[in-house]
Amino acid sequence: MWWSPDSTHLAYLRLNETAVPEFHLQYYTASNNSYPDELTIKYPKAGSPNPLVSLHVYSLNSSSTIMVTSNSTTNATIGASQKLIEFEDSDRLITDVVWATETNTHLLFKQTNRIQDIEITSLVTIGSPLNETTIESTRTYKPDDGGWVDSAQTMVYIPNSKATDATVRYLDLIDNGSGYMHLAVLKAQSSASKSPVWLTSGRWEVIPGTVVVDRERQLVHYVSTERSHLERHLYRINLNHSKPISTKTCLTCPDDQEQHAYYGATFSPKYGYYILQYEGPNIPTTVVKKVDNATFETVLQDNAALTSLLEDYELPRTRMVPVKSGGVSMDAMEVLPPDFDVSKKYPVLFHVYGGPGSQLASYRFELSWSTFLASKLGYIVVTVDGRGTGFKGRKYRSGVRGRLGELETIDQINAAKHWASLEYVDPSRIAIWGWSYGGYMASKVIEANSGIFAAGLAVAPVTDWRFYDSIYTERYMLTPEMNPDGYNQSAVNNMTGFENTRYLLVHGTGDDNVHFQNAAVLVDKLTQANIHNYQVQFYTDNNHAIRYHNGNENVYHLLTNFLWESFGGEEYLHVRKELNGHFAGPLTGGH
Repeated sequence: MWWSPDSTHLAYLRLNETAVPEFHLQYYTASNNSYPDELTIKYPKAGSPNPLVSLHVYSLNSSSTIMVTSNSTTNATIGASQKLIEFEDSDRLITDVVWATETNTHLLFKQTNRIQDIEITSLVTIGSPLNETTIESTRTYKPDDGGWVDSAQTMVYIPNSKATDATVRYLDLIDNGSGYMHLAVLKAQSSASKSPVWLTSGRWEVIPGTVVVDRERQLVHYVSTERSHLERHLYRINLNHSKPISTKTCLTCPDDQEQHAYYGATFSPKYGYYILQYEGPNIPTTVVKKVDNATFETVLQDNAALTSLLEDYELPRTRMVPVKSGGVSMDAMEVLPPDFDVSKKYPVLFHVYGGPGSQLASYRFELSWSTFLASKLGYIVVTVDGRGTGFKGRKYRSGVRGRLGELETIDQINAAKHWASLEYVDPSRIAIWGWSYGGYMASKVIEANSGIFAAGLAVAPVTDWRFYDSIYTERYMLTPEMNPDGYNQSAVNNMTGFENTRYLLVHGTGDDNVHFQNAAVLVDKLTQANIHNYQVQFYTDNNHAIRYHNGNENVYHLLTNFLWESFGGEEYLHVRKELNGHFAGPLTGGH
């Protein structure tokens, strides 16, 4: 729900879940009952009915309500200047709602179709009385690359400088026509000029969720990838678009072009101060900065204790290297042992996520299982963000639509072939692991039977996209009815590769995100194919994060043991004795 600025009206969503199928989860340890506890969830899987969503406005003054969506039952009046464009009730998602007024006169909202490749922005002009409300479609966006709409809550109302100007203006993050998301000022009325006024431009992207509009100072702060898609920096630009774009200022960019950094920022309610988080590549720090005084800085956290602690450890070093697949340049992050010697031969573990719009390779600081493997076991850990991943423009990510698991698998295999050819890599000891979408990728790579990987480790993987939620899945795969061949090919169906590679499958039985059904069905396929070269571990009542009842610690012991056995590394025996069966600190899984 969204209150109008003057608190006289309330916009709210209504979601009717009546037709949404139920999913049942059983919990075996939650109580002492002899029968398991059961949780029932309304969970729309790909192709099944979604909640029916409608947008309403309630007036406190008149105690009346009006519905501004539903092409069959709307009781708002269609704007005289343009026919209202809408989706059927069963084919509508509402993705953004914002009051575009300082009182209660206008409301903006975005909707997409179910498969999320058409986006409509509509303006609601609130009537007095309420039944005189009008609605008009002001902007329709359909990507011309066959990809999906990247939805986020990005609209920000901008008051006019002249009180006599009744035009509704707003700031939004939209496609600049070249496949990069940029800041633009738009006018909502269909009678007004439709051309966006661009505040930013270029072959880089503004990060959704980072845009802060300071109306009093007429400033916009945002985080972008302008310096590098592997970095994040905080920028400031004047909201008065009549001024040149040269007024843009980077507040965190180092003078040295060879120096890398990754920042995030959180602003105070009146935007006069912000918390600046330095997130890497060195140890993170957090300070408070003042918008009107560049010299003001107060340290919240310098992580001195962590800095001192890590001086006693030999940490791996990380380097970014490009690698190609099908003529496409990809980013790879290589974590090397502290005593790395190019004349030696090292095992390599690929850490993959690979989901659409995601990113693992960056200059963020990280202490993780990869750190342990490189420092203690002397393994190289490689992360490759292949096609489909984010922050490199639409062209790089949209090609996976309708065929998840195809291009991403090709890219991981081609990257592994590249590392197998390097003089410091033992080509007989290459493995791949991932969690969630990464577990799916690890499974698809093993299914591909490339002969490159000695082992695959999959935690909480999707194994058939028909089992996953409708909103996420259909954005990338359409519905099963529209794309049956795509769903069949994207599922883990061919068991031949599993016969030739060691495979570990891990899943929590209480996973309400990626259901345990995914693992159960894959085990059945392996059983029917008489595959024996795999291991399965379930964690009772654990959800997607696997943290219940010591689950997380046990997951990483299991992963490490399985990887060591797959690589035949005798050095791990010494490490286990040294650690006395326990890791030096908590390790967390990527999602």
